Amino acid sequence: MAQISDPATGGRIRDPAADVANFEKAPLNEQNIQLPKWPDPEHLIRFDAGPTQRLDYFVDGASLSVDAAGVVRFTVVAKSANATNISYEGIRCDTAERKIYAYGRPDGTWSETKDPSWVKIGNQILEGYRFPLYQDYFCPARMGIRTAAEGLYALKHGGHPRALKFDTGIPIPR
Repeated sequence: MAQISDPATGGRIRDPAADVANFEKAPLNEQNIQLPKWPDPEHLIRFDAGPTQRLDYFVDGASLSVDAAGVVRFTVVAKSANATNISYEGIRCDTAERKIYAYGRPDGTWSETKDPSWVKIGNQILEGYRFPLYQDYFCPARMGIRTAAEGLYALKHGGHPRALKFDTGIPIPR
């Protein structure tokens, strides 16, 4: 790593704040995550997952929550003419990460994932429906929603009012 020197003395310039700064986000302690009730079709809110997606995507509004650490958790339902996939997931806006806690079974029960871990959210092509949830609904301008009601508003109105286009930083018209 390059050092910066004081031109007057030739000595190293130090930032005293660096001694106490924590540049890495502390691990999140997620003990006993409660899985939500099975999604009720009446609570499903359709969202736009982007032009490359071939399924219809919904968030179960009753499952949407934001905890004290800012983790947004929700049930997502992906439907085609012949199949339905359901999962319970989380997004950390401050670190741009996602996690899958459980998958839905055909009998209406949950199958918890073994040792789920946080994964960096990539681009829209790699992440599919998760990228628009992160960018347009739950983490607009890379700032997390504060309440489930704020997330429900964004879902019902086609996106969050603070959402910006990822490539240009220009507000997304609503």
